[in-house]
Amino acid sequence: MNPAFLLVLAASACPAAAPVADAPGLPAVAKVPAVEAMRLNGEGKLLYRKERWSEAREKYRAALAADASLLGAALNIACSYSRQGRYEEAAVEAAKLIRTAYVPWNREVEEAADLAILHDHAAAYAKVRAARRESAIAWGAQVRKGVLFVARTKPPVRLAGEGVLVLGLGQEIFAWIPETGRFFQVTAEDGRVLAFAVSADGRRIAYVLAGKLVRPARQAGVLRELRLRVLDMPSMSLGEPVAITGDVERLQLWFAAEPEIKVTNARGTSATWRLVGRVLVAAPGSTRPGGVRSVVLGGRGTLPVSPLVRRGKCRFSVYEKADSAGRRLEVSRPGGKPFRLDTKYEAGLRGLAFPGETVKRTRLARPKD
Repeated sequence: MNPAFLLVLAASACPAAAPVADAPGLPAVAKVPAVEAMRLNGEGKLLYRKERWSEAREKYRAALAADASLLGAALNIACSYSRQGRYEEAAVEAAKLIRTAYVPWNREVEEAADLAILHDHAAAYAKVRAARRESAIAWGAQVRKGVLFVARTKPPVRLAGEGVLVLGLGQEIFAWIPETGRFFQVTAEDGRVLAFAVSADGRRIAYVLAGKLVRPARQAGVLRELRLRVLDMPSMSLGEPVAITGDVERLQLWFAAEPEIKVTNARGTSATWRLVGRVLVAAPGSTRPGGVRSVVLGGRGTLPVSPLVRRGKCRFSVYEKADSAGRRLEVSRPGGKPFRLDTKYEAGLRGLAFPGETVKRTRLARPKD
């Protein structure tokens, strides 16, 4: 058989065990940029502070050539044009960045102080708005095709000792695209995502945002200042975060027609709430419908969940596998070797245990295809 044909077959295998070259998305989660790219970007920043705009841009572009995933350099290019008063070019670069990586760079563009002046230049800023509209729809379409999971983007802040501890875990939701083996970031919540559930129709995600962990000596502790937020994937539009009041010992989240949470407080009293618009409304007697997946969150993090099985065009299973370094996601496929998703730090199908904690429900066996 023609070797070139075999290469084509391998490249089109689904699920892809390695990222397909030039496909949209990230090749890995929390990829460490190349050392040379970081050096060049650092040199660009020094020139930027001296207002040597053209020279700074040369360094930033060289950094991107050394490692295209170092998108902070792309934002720096846009900012350098803006500081120079070249607003049309700044808008073009900002729009390009948004189209490359809508999450998290749409938010980064919006919050960059050196790009704020673009709002006062209607023609230039129209380019940014157009990129934002188009990219949200395109990004949402990719995300909906993927396997959703929570992954850490950096080493978490250790939850040592007792007292009131801030949950700085560096966790966001990502989507892995089986056909290309590439990743799309779904949330940009400053690393505060704890757990999530997907709606029954597959269009929305409800997720719990971290607050604090109140931990007495030798106890798991309770969660405080939690919030619930909903993302509409087709439009990538976000609802307002809704506060979950009181101290929470255990929270179960599921999402049928609307997100629902069953909350157990520190006294052991439970109540069920449904998110209606921007308000949590008491839903006494409500129970999780059969077939709707849920996630359970407590003072040690989330419980492991059952494997996710996909059939149809792509036949595979994704399951959590724990080792001394924590949880990772492994993919099994008929006729092929299992492989791990390329996440530098821990990853879980609906959430993660807190750092240093071991949360067990039952032993998760590797599924058989």
